[in-house]
Amino acid sequence: MDNPDGYTTEHVLGLDLGQASDPSALTVTQQRTPVRTGPGGLQVEERGDPEYAVVWIKRWELGTPYPDVVRDTAAVHDAPETGDNPELVMDATGLGAPVVDLFHEEGLNPVEIMFTGGDSVTRDGRTRRVPKADLATCVQSLLQSGRLKIAEGLDLAGQLVQEMKHFRVKISDSGHARFEHATEAQSDDVLLSLASALWFAERGQVLKSSHVIT
Repeated sequence: MDNPDGYTTEHVLGLDLGQASDPSALTVTQQRTPVRTGPGGLQVEERGDPEYAVVWIKRWELGTPYPDVVRDTAAVHDAPETGDNPELVMDATGLGAPVVDLFHEEGLNPVEIMFTGGDSVTRDGRTRRVPKADLATCVQSLLQSGRLKIAEGLDLAGQLVQEMKHFRVKISDSGHARFEHATEAQSDDVLLSLASALWFAERGQVLKSSHVIT
């Protein structure tokens, strides 16, 4: 979009819940979208392609109890810096209902992403079943187009960059693309938390009202 009238800004949180052998990770990403407004700037008539900046990362120690993760996530979600009720997108793959319920009981009402090895996205309420390849290609596309940045001096930025470098594409016997880290010793928790949030922001088809900055 050439010469936008202003920008909408909002934040999206991505959470990858660890299990026995991997830690939990939370990312906060700022989404800045160019807009063209109607008369008086009261109505958004056209939106451009959003740009994203990873502004905060938290990675819990291995074995941190889920209630602690819920409490910490709620504190970030409710912080003034993240805006008014930002969307929380959570990787719920392999988790039981009691774990997910902890987040609902805290009032976070997360969007649940479940990774699949299929070729299509399906939806059941706030749960999306998404091919893991879709999440990985979403991050790759945003990086290549220059629409995804990592804030300078960000704690754990190096961890995220390393996870991006180690992610690999593997083609199964059936011809399906699978995205995973190169070895079992390498982690992908920060990357998957970010990928879940970015996929939802780009393709989740959920728009929230935002403040227009001129």
